[in-house]
Amino acid sequence: MVCIDLRSWRTALLLGIVLALSGCATSGGKKPARSKAPAEVDVSATGETSAPIELIPNPYLAQPVKAPPAAETAFRNALVAMQSEDWKTAEQQLLDLSQKNPQLSGPLVNLGIVYWRQEKLVEAENYFKQALAVNPLNDDAYVQFGLFLREQGRFADAEQTYQKALEVWPHNAAAHRNLGILYDLYMGKFDAALKHYEMVLRLSAEPNKEVEGWIIDLKRRLAAG
Repeated sequence: MVCIDLRSWRTALLLGIVLALSGCATSGGKKPARSKAPAEVDVSATGETSAPIELIPNPYLAQPVKAPPAAETAFRNALVAMQSEDWKTAEQQLLDLSQKNPQLSGPLVNLGIVYWRQEKLVEAENYFKQALAVNPLNDDAYVQFGLFLREQGRFADAEQTYQKALEVWPHNAAAHRNLGILYDLYMGKFDAALKHYEMVLRLSAEPNKEVEGWIIDLKRRLAAG
């Protein structure tokens, strides 16, 4: 059986997780990120859908996990270079790592991010696609690729990518969040956006006042017509 990525091999903390959770536009004159919720949010205004639900296991993390110690060390070194925005060093480290471990999708996702940050968009897209070809269950790959597509103004492609992520794992909170933002701020599909924001709350282990604020704001806009 082919060994897949370790949990610790998820995309770079600075670039991957921050982008995925913020949902912020990063260039190209796109719409700004949503404003944060007011401090005094009335949780009851979000409705019963904020109740937590039992999580479906993430199929990506349920796969066999094993990687050579040297490869794990090399991946961590590449993350350090990415967090320092030393793109050339990260690029070389990840290319070498991927060549030695072609069965791992994590380095390919981060290569997509590295080329994206260097504005090498063709290369970035190719690596995101390669990551998903190597491991179609990689939830990070879908989220990062969706963010990349949205930044390019390819909203329909981003929508399809997030939808695919949710087909693979219906409880992918980052995909729900970013699909909600896409619908709300970029595509004008407000009813659909509301459903995804509400799902984010249901998937949250702790109160999420930012998303609660988005829901209240969106419900007000919908009520106003």
